[in-house]
Amino acid sequence: MHRSLDMELIFPIRDEPSAQLMSLKAECLHSAGLISKSEERAVLGKAAKALTAAHCKQFISRSDHTPVA
Repeated sequence: MHRSLDMELIFPIRDEPSAQLMSLKAECLHSAGLISKSEERAVLGKAAKALTAAHCKQFISRSDHTPVA
């Protein structure tokens, strides 16, 4: 029986490095049977969005030389 997880607390994704780390964490926890496939997918989806946003910011900053916050 799985308890309801606070995904924001367990998998904090704030930037590119944390997105990569939380993806690995989700894969490991799912392999160990500690989280469900749907919970893993939710984390991987959120991480993918963060990584896409990070890559877009990097591309934009290289293209127009505007500082990115």
